[in-house]
Amino acid sequence: MIDRRNLMAGVAALALLGSVAAAAAEPAEISFAASMLGEPLRGPLLTALVEEFNQSQDAVHVTPVTTPFSSFGTTMFTQMGGGGGPDVIAFDQPNIYAAAEAGLLVSLDEVVDGVTLLPGNNSLIVDGVQYGVALDISNYALIYNPTLVTKVPTTFDELVAEAKAQTKDGVYGFAFRHTQAEEAGVWYDLSNYVYGNGGHWAVDGNPTINSAETIAGVTAYKTLYDANVIPKGADAATYRRMFAEGKIAMMIDNGGIPTVLKGTNPDAAIAAAPAPLPTKAIGQVMAALAINGNSKSPDAAKAFMKWFLTPETQAKVQGFLGGSTAATPIARTKEELEKAPYIEVFDSLGDVALPFMPQGLEAETPQVRNIVVEAVMRVLAGQTDVAAAMNEAQSQVEALR
Repeated sequence: MIDRRNLMAGVAALALLGSVAAAAAEPAEISFAASMLGEPLRGPLLTALVEEFNQSQDAVHVTPVTTPFSSFGTTMFTQMGGGGGPDVIAFDQPNIYAAAEAGLLVSLDEVVDGVTLLPGNNSLIVDGVQYGVALDISNYALIYNPTLVTKVPTTFDELVAEAKAQTKDGVYGFAFRHTQAEEAGVWYDLSNYVYGNGGHWAVDGNPTINSAETIAGVTAYKTLYDANVIPKGADAATYRRMFAEGKIAMMIDNGGIPTVLKGTNPDAAIAAAPAPLPTKAIGQVMAALAINGNSKSPDAAKAFMKWFLTPETQAKVQGFLGGSTAATPIARTKEELEKAPYIEVFDSLGDVALPFMPQGLEAETPQVRNIVVEAVMRVLAGQTDVAAAMNEAQSQVEALR
């Protein structure tokens, strides 16, 4: 059933398109950048959805722009800082805060008026203004190959033991990001162990990087690194491909990844379970759509965003996201759950999932992330111990305030 708010949102989208058409004889040309566009399965489906919008009306034409996840944020901020950049950008959630505080984004209050959004979108409100809406919201969980792992670990010790047992004959028991080159990804993966051990990077704006719980989380991450159960040096794209090929037994990753794995190998064996950590807390990643303040056609960008949030479009988006959710409430279909039962695991973790931002220091996430990840790299290299590294990182983050 479509609720009245979402029905009115669809009407508003048509009205906004009409106003754009009336303002120009030629279609307004805008661009849309998202790292998802480069994915093997979801990328073509998202591109097809953009083309569906282009074919549905003649007021706005959207050109998709593909930029790899590893360099996406840096590329966007460099372009925007120079007065350019795509019109609509699917930012990583923390980048919304940095871009909003720098005055680089357009308010979406008009776009979301009359739209029922999932609560996760509230994290994209900065100083009372909605600057982003979710492209996808993904909770993290243990993803495993059920043909390899027959007894799912329920504790961290069991996870380490199973990873060691699976590491043989060209198969690795586990995988995660662990190089400075993938700083953002390391931050996500590391944070899962911190959250799962009851830690946080900050509470009410006060850094807690050297708390006992946070140190326990970083220590757990290091324990797996030192156990020689991961393909060291492999980036996320490489080890996810290895998982799809049956060469990785387990990894803690987000709900959108099974779809990526199936895009690599439609026959990939995939199952999921809550991460086997001391607490239920786990991370949540979000790609958030925003409008570039440099856009020369902000009304056209808003019209595209309005259309994207209509119930019909959101249902199509939800259909190819896999274990992720769209911006608005869309019920899972019976066919979807029968085809991918692991989706229910990811959905069940919404109430315990936390964003990858230091609470109260959201706008400083890039700086905090850089400080912490550099400290952890020194730990992995054997240059310092966890406690000393986190104490130093704590001092550096405190100096930011």
